[in-house]
Amino acid sequence: MLELTRDRPDVELVVTDICPDGTDILATVVISADEHDLRGAGDSAMAYPTVRATDVLESGNGYLRIHIRYDAEASIYATIVASSLTPVGEIRIADEREHWTLLADGSAISRSIADLEAVADVDVRRVVDYEPDTTVSHDVVDEIRADLSPRQTTYLLSALEEGYYGWPRDISAKELAENHDVAGPTALESPFPDRTDVRGR
Repeated sequence: MLELTRDRPDVELVVTDICPDGTDILATVVISADEHDLRGAGDSAMAYPTVRATDVLESGNGYLRIHIRYDAEASIYATIVASSLTPVGEIRIADEREHWTLLADGSAISRSIADLEAVADVDVRRVVDYEPDTTVSHDVVDEIRADLSPRQTTYLLSALEEGYYGWPRDISAKELAENHDVAGPTALESPFPDRTDVRGR
């Protein structure tokens, strides 16, 4: 991915998901560029010798989302994890540099950074104490938890998983309520009265 930004300086990559499977790294990558560069960037990503496979998940105006499998030895990911560091959030890749946010044990930061410096050019931008911000929703589950009780949260996520919000629905409100031992009128109460119904039309 660093090579891609070297070969195509106007391209920016954001890794939204990443994990190892033993020999390879699996990642979901959003490639952002103008339409001309975007087509070439997608082709280039698939052509590097360390890349084993790619699948296009989604394409849109100025972006391409791909799932990519590549040789773990071509990534710093294993070194980061082995150094007691935990990647947090998205990884931005631009201008031949990777920008990671890492969660670290305060007593081991110096050793962890030294481990990374042994294999890569590392520039630590800042080190801050972790302060939970309860006003920020990191994802839809955080939003749900902020508004609902634990039982309501469980019920709503179950409804999503069981297909209540699909179109056509895979399960009726009555069946869902029976499966979770919830009274029918209670089940039909909307926990988000001011939000648009997410069902299809």
